[in-house]
Amino acid sequence: MQRKTLLVPFLGAVLAAALAACGSDSKSSQGTTPVAEPAQPAEPAPAEPAPAEPTPPPEPPAPTYLHGKWVWYELRSTDVEKSKAFYSELLGWQIEPQEMSGVKFELVKSGGKDVGIISPAQGKAKSHWVPFVSVPDVDAAVKTIEEQKGKVVQPATDIPDIGRMAIVSDPNGAEFAVFKGLKGDEPDPPRDQMPGAGTFVWNEYLSKNKKQHTAALAFYPAALGYTTSQMQMGEGKKKSSYDMLSFGEIPRAGVQAAKPASLGGQWLPWVTVDDTDAVIANVKKLKGKVLVKAHDIPTVGRAAVVADPTGGAIGLLKPASPAEQQPAAPAAGEQPAGGAQPSGAAQPSGAQPAQPAQPSGAAPPAEPAQPGTKK
Repeated sequence: MQRKTLLVPFLGAVLAAALAACGSDSKSSQGTTPVAEPAQPAEPAPAEPAPAEPTPPPEPPAPTYLHGKWVWYELRSTDVEKSKAFYSELLGWQIEPQEMSGVKFELVKSGGKDVGIISPAQGKAKSHWVPFVSVPDVDAAVKTIEEQKGKVVQPATDIPDIGRMAIVSDPNGAEFAVFKGLKGDEPDPPRDQMPGAGTFVWNEYLSKNKKQHTAALAFYPAALGYTTSQMQMGEGKKKSSYDMLSFGEIPRAGVQAAKPASLGGQWLPWVTVDDTDAVIANVKKLKGKVLVKAHDIPTVGRAAVVADPTGGAIGLLKPASPAEQQPAAPAAGEQPAGGAQPSGAAQPSGAQPAQPAQPSGAAPPAEPAQPGTKK
């Protein structure tokens, strides 16, 4: 009984020791077991680059102007239909009816290109041409013209999508227009390039007498910034002086005594033809008049002046070939023909500009649009 009693504590001690050993191993084992480190969060994928913005289209080039150049021509006729029939037959112009802001006019094309317009004459005015000259600022030009004793015939007005214009008159009563097109002016053609038939190439001021002649040579430089010079025409007893108006050393117009005198006090535009004599042979058939017979102008060409059935006068010129022109002749936009001087013009008037026509290329407001284009 005593032995059994002693065995129990012994077994208890052994069991306790065994349990302690197990606990120790378990703790030791737990202490040496590596602990897995928490997984690092994945780095976010790099953001996609923003799509590149589209490249804006290049800015259109700034308009180029040739101030002082006559860029458009408008015939104000006492009978539009008669004038239209005459010029379409005589010069082969394509003339189409147009309307702008309720104003009707005839758009003139030469070789498919807008070169001018025909519109009704105002009031009791006779048929006459109104040439358009390019200026830096229409309103400033009008102000200067009035200061130089000129008058406003039609106030400055904007032609939608074409430009700004005003019709004025000089102290002698000759009408012309000042114009600035939105698209600039057409460049002068190369000197060795012969202009096509029906193209406006020169503008000439016709004076009734010496007083008007002197007044014109004083007014246009003061009002528009031209400079004056003289060109000697002809030889021997036929030698004479021809007054020119230049801008930036480029001749742009001539000033000459009117022959006949009844043409004095107005601007006379010149157009090219392939055969001067052949063209004037048709004038009478078309009920027009030959005012100045065909004649040769050395280094310039063969010229004549005619009038349409309503009295509107125009110069005709078959230009001399480049080889026939004198070497010292002025540059592009020049060569007066006893009046005429090929230059490359055509653009506004109330129409394009309707450019100039830009304004010559088309027709003006209340007139049609600008130089050279229909709108």
